[in-house]
Amino acid sequence: MSYFHDKERVFKISRLRVVYFVMFCAAFLLTEFGRYIYRPFIYSNGIDDFGIADTMGNSLGTVTQIFFMMAILHSNRKQGFRVIGFITVGYMLYEVAQLYLPKGTFDWKDMLATAAAGVIALIPFILIQLFFKENPVEDSQPGSIS
Repeated sequence: MSYFHDKERVFKISRLRVVYFVMFCAAFLLTEFGRYIYRPFIYSNGIDDFGIADTMGNSLGTVTQIFFMMAILHSNRKQGFRVIGFITVGYMLYEVAQLYLPKGTFDWKDMLATAAAGVIALIPFILIQLFFKENPVEDSQPGSIS
């Protein structure tokens, strides 16, 4: 068993994998809505939303990346926790690295938004694990109830 995925699971379709992919699509659409509709509305009307519009890419983008990777890797429960931690910490380290990169801009709000996104991603992940048990679609027999 690999740290983030299993070779035998990578090419199998299951309900769990489909749910991860649906969560990725929902998070992606929400991210794009935030970037192209919410953020311009907030900026043009001078609304103070406590930095949510500023950190849209870090917060929702992190959730999007987490569910995309879990769908691609077909991670089980333990591997899913690892993916969430790896992506969250990775983006936070990238934010810190921007202190030393040319034209990099470090922002504490982005750090907090990324950390919050990792924690927020845990909630649907745990709920998905509770309600969607592993059941390969390709192993199901026609007419059987699974």
